Amino acid sequence: MNKAARSVLRKLGNDQNLDNERQQRLEREVEERTPHAGQKSNSEALDSVPEEMLTESEKRHEKYRRQQAMAGRFTPAADRLPIMTAEERKERDKDRPNWNPSGFEGPIEKLIEKYKDLEEVRKHLSLGQSMKYDFTEDGKVVDKKGNVIFDGEKLL
Repeated sequence: MNKAARSVLRKLGNDQNLDNERQQRLEREVEERTPHAGQKSNSEALDSVPEEMLTESEKRHEKYRRQQAMAGRFTPAADRLPIMTAEERKERDKDRPNWNPSGFEGPIEKLIEKYKDLEEVRKHLSLGQSMKYDFTEDGKVVDKKGNVIFDGEKLL
């Protein structure tokens, strides 16, 4: 009987003729492959059967059996992975420099008064401020309109 007819009959209900035929075929294959070598467990018997001969429930059973076998090979992730406490995380982050600060600390005038060094001021600028102001080689700060904000000695 072809595969399409089997699937239709399977959806309609149990066909005893198909079940008997499948059981006989399985028994024959098992006898051919194991010449009285000993008893196999049920899961080993299912491994030797081609997948197209298995019913849907047998396929599901085999899939979950394989999943359980794989799960037993690994320890739980909580045991394998290092888990940091909140204190350890704070301690680790305290030592790391913040390479990309994006916070706005204040207007450039306040930054110049606070840090006094233009290189330090440049580090504390936000992205928008760094696009708005130019630092010249002679120590001046100029905005995009050409107005001098800082002449190297005092704010203007």
